[in-house]
Amino acid sequence: MNSAESLEPSRDRLWNRLSAPWRWGLLAMLVVSLAANVAALLVPFLELKEAFHASLSYELPAAVKLMWQQGLPVVAVLILVFSILFPLTKLAGLFSALLLRWTPRRRRGMVRWLATLGRWSLLDVFVVMLLMVLASGQWAISTQVRPGVHLFMVAIGLAMTVAEIMSSFEEEADREGSSGAGPATALARAGWATRISIPLLLAGSAIALAIALVAPILKIDQFLLSSNAYSVGSAIGALWHDGQAVFAILMGTLLGVVPATRLLLLLGAWVLPVGPRRSGSLAATAGLVGRFSGLEVFGLALFLVLVEGHDLIKTEIESG
Repeated sequence: MNSAESLEPSRDRLWNRLSAPWRWGLLAMLVVSLAANVAALLVPFLELKEAFHASLSYELPAAVKLMWQQGLPVVAVLILVFSILFPLTKLAGLFSALLLRWTPRRRRGMVRWLATLGRWSLLDVFVVMLLMVLASGQWAISTQVRPGVHLFMVAIGLAMTVAEIMSSFEEEADREGSSGAGPATALARAGWATRISIPLLLAGSAIALAIALVAPILKIDQFLLSSNAYSVGSAIGALWHDGQAVFAILMGTLLGVVPATRLLLLLGAWVLPVGPRRSGSLAATAGLVGRFSGLEVFGLALFLVLVEGHDLIKTEIESG
């Protein structure tokens, strides 16, 4: 054996390190996720009915083609990348990480990135929810949920769960460097600039989140339609009122509960007198929770609705 080969990190299969229930459980979840993902590309997400117009079915491949033909290549590429290519690429990466031989470092890095980016697959789910909200309570337009969106939610949910489980298996147990000596709070151990900036940033984030949940974000501006303005909170209420409890709970969780929980965990990591080791654990948990936050994805979905849905429901952006 030459020296180059001896220095190369050894490769192994995560499959071999797992017990049988974990092996077959993760593989089954990936197979179901792949099947649901492929099926979601073949059936409509949403049917929109507008007075004096033919019904319109919202399907992912058709949406990409339509946006390209209408001279909106950026929107077409966004839908193609985030809603079609990335979910399938993520599944390919997870299958590879589970079944193929990798160096532990490379597999850990790949799985961590897949877990971090997984929420962006929810882009079109948010688009569908926004279209449902805008049509709520209107006489001239209505929506009907089709199987595609449910299949897509199952596919994305399973893939995100598998990524988090695999990431937890790959995490290095290197917390022994924290002995617990020194000041009890992370803020007390930091420099003076950090002591001032961290509490201000956390407070500012909390205030911004609270305002964003109640301030109007989108307003209908179209003849024959009620000029309703919606905040995140009122959008959740509209979905609930229309009997779409699953979507209402999903929006409330991803846009309200998860971001608020992350802020609380970060606050605890910095100001609670729990010692360095516990502070690090709280911060790591905040990172895990933050990977399920949908705020950034929701912002991109707002952009797509403003551009993509302008021919169906004319809207204008609000301060929220």
